[in-house]
Amino acid sequence: MTFGPTASRHLALATLRPSLKPGRMAMNRFERRLRLERIPAAAWAAAALGALAAVWALTTSATAAVLMVLAAAAAYWAMREARRFVIAPSRDDQTELVGLAELAPLLEAMPDPALLVDSEGRIVSSNAAARRQMHFEARGQFLTSILRHPDVLEAVQGAVREGQTQSVEYETPAQVDRHTRCYVAPVTWGADRAAMLVFHDQTARISTERMRADFLANASHELRTPLASLTLLIETLSGPARDNSADRDRFLGMMQVQADRMRRLIDDLLSLSRIELDEHVPPSDRADLAAVAREVADSLAPLLKERNVTLDLRAPSAPVRVVGERFQLAQVVQNLVDNAVKYTPDGGVVRIEVGASGDREEVSAQAGRRWEEAGRVALLTPAAAANRSYAYVRVEDSGPGVAKQFLPRLGERFFRVERELGNERGGTGLGLAIVKHIVNRHRGGFLVESQPGRGSAFAAYVELAEEG
Repeated sequence: MTFGPTASRHLALATLRPSLKPGRMAMNRFERRLRLERIPAAAWAAAALGALAAVWALTTSATAAVLMVLAAAAAYWAMREARRFVIAPSRDDQTELVGLAELAPLLEAMPDPALLVDSEGRIVSSNAAARRQMHFEARGQFLTSILRHPDVLEAVQGAVREGQTQSVEYETPAQVDRHTRCYVAPVTWGADRAAMLVFHDQTARISTERMRADFLANASHELRTPLASLTLLIETLSGPARDNSADRDRFLGMMQVQADRMRRLIDDLLSLSRIELDEHVPPSDRADLAAVAREVADSLAPLLKERNVTLDLRAPSAPVRVVGERFQLAQVVQNLVDNAVKYTPDGGVVRIEVGASGDREEVSAQAGRRWEEAGRVALLTPAAAANRSYAYVRVEDSGPGVAKQFLPRLGERFFRVERELGNERGGTGLGLAIVKHIVNRHRGGFLVESQPGRGSAFAAYVELAEEG
């Protein structure tokens, strides 16, 4: 990628006036310089004096007049020949080269972050995307002050010294790891040599590839376990337990448990796939979040009675209308209650609270900051928007709680804390992931607050519907 001042000037002219050829454009510039209104008064006076001298010479001597006309023609021819080689530039056509900084408009037009670095490693120019992503403003600082990846710096040296074009991929560790591909190409601008760096964000692509690979690996693992159990039970029933009615009934019951586990896993996988299919399309329906919570509480009453768990529902009597699909919001509340019941001990209490709050910061404080000594993580945060209010549903359990190091992973697929601690409790590990994706489709937020020995609380909030 090599640029020169002359080539770039012709490119700019061709872009501005595509219908004119270079020779015609040069003639137009020459004609503009010879417009009559631009001829100075001294030139008009000299022309008048020349005309008077020609008339006087003609009246006195014909030979002198002819010689004077020939001299004038020779002078005019010499002036025209001189103009072919030396053309004095006018102010409106003059192009002053100021070096590599001339490429600044080109960089600003690029959508991806871009930098121009000179042979000394200083940033000559940059666009707004680069300054915003790399958090710098000053021009002229060294590249190493904002980027320290050795492969990129080596590629810059190769572009400046040897004219090499390279592509470098690197990872930036942060709360969410960023993956970037940097294209480094040499730039020649007059006598200056530099390197242009263009950065492409690869985070979404790599995260999707990893998620797909992890999903297939985890799904196959989760299905393999109940399938292996079913195979073993079938072999046992076909062999030693064939004639033992007590063992047969016991093994059939175990087979039913494994079949139910596979059915729940497949149902959750299909549900998650349907949610992800429409996740980019926000809902436009309206629903009463308080009524949804009451319906879920009524439907789960038999399960709560079987587990000897008390449900404490706190919801306003007036409707809490939100922007969202009623079925998916019911799925959110049900998954959160199911998760709370699973970890609440015998005789414990599960609390459901529905309320309306203000903006994003207010609802986060009201729904997710209740316990002083608890660990807190925002599993999902919506984009900040003006004049937007939210309603929330908070579900608390009285279980053992979750250690802080596990909190950021609670929204991951197939992740279960008890598996990390070697204490399996069943479940598919997809309930909270489904909640997270549904809330994301509703452009809401998802919070967790947990304190070991006290319990855990999950809160999901979505946008309040406008009245009227």
